[in-house]
Amino acid sequence: MNSRQNFLRFLTAFGVVLLASGILLPRRYNFNYPATLGPVFDARVKGEHLQGIQQSRPSFVLLGDSTLYEGVDPALFAEGLGMPVYEMATPGSGTAAWYLQIKNIILESSHRPKYVVVFFRNTMLTVPQYRTTGRYFALLDDYATKNEPLVSELAFVNPMNPVERFAEQYLPLYTARVEIRDDLDNAIRYLPPRLFGCNRDCANEAVSSIFGREVDPVALNLAQEDAAKTLYAQEELDFQAQLETSLLPHMIALTQKNNVNLIFVRTRIFGPEPEMSAYRNSLDAYLTGQDGVFLLDFWQDPRILEEYYVDSLHMNALGKKEFTKILIEEFKAILLK
Repeated sequence: MNSRQNFLRFLTAFGVVLLASGILLPRRYNFNYPATLGPVFDARVKGEHLQGIQQSRPSFVLLGDSTLYEGVDPALFAEGLGMPVYEMATPGSGTAAWYLQIKNIILESSHRPKYVVVFFRNTMLTVPQYRTTGRYFALLDDYATKNEPLVSELAFVNPMNPVERFAEQYLPLYTARVEIRDDLDNAIRYLPPRLFGCNRDCANEAVSSIFGREVDPVALNLAQEDAAKTLYAQEELDFQAQLETSLLPHMIALTQKNNVNLIFVRTRIFGPEPEMSAYRNSLDAYLTGQDGVFLLDFWQDPRILEEYYVDSLHMNALGKKEFTKILIEEFKAILLK
């Protein structure tokens, strides 16, 4: 059999696979063909924080990821300011989640806080695609309505190259890759134990027992730093080039329109970082030039010591207490303005 015949057979088999997947996969995973670019969000928005804000009626709502959760004591913060505070720390979140929390939670509440405080680091404010895919998508979906065209465009579609856009729309095996992987993971996890009388709950408990209790904090920190390399890509260090395709101007516009002050807090990290002084200077100038926007910069604050940290990003109990005290003093200065 010559190479021409092999190639023709390959093309025939490939065509059959494409045809079959184009018919079966859209039905199996409920998407159109050609697929629409961008994610499909669940219409339901997580109501826990909406209820919390309406019940506690805070003056401050704090937004951020695990560095907020590990770095700020909301009870101590509220006591120090003499004002109610509500914390929405969402480990694994990024700017896309914070935008949706502002839009669909804070500004949909019957109570409007006077201040929304966003804790960030590096280039997070201008990298909308950071922490939006894979396991982070479910987190994002908690705060999205069914129709989120801005987030879809900026966080999902814009970062795609032309090949990815074509594959997403016209290759169902690629379109449904996450769902297919989840099905395979579930089959591997649940089918073999079922042969021995271990149901779904039994299998989950076994997996948790083996893998969930022995976490190497050093390995976890290395994984976090590796993920953060997205924030250090050379193109992301050009603030002006990234600003218009980020969610930052939209976050500011939302709060300005609703008479809510927006405070950005740049946290300190102890770890390797590329030269990004030009980015920081441009970001700082942009933020301080906006009405109703404040910036607190702790990037090199000598009051924040390395001994306050358990890794390059997260504080220990002492650091949490001391950083909260520092925040109280800085926020008092803002309240006097």
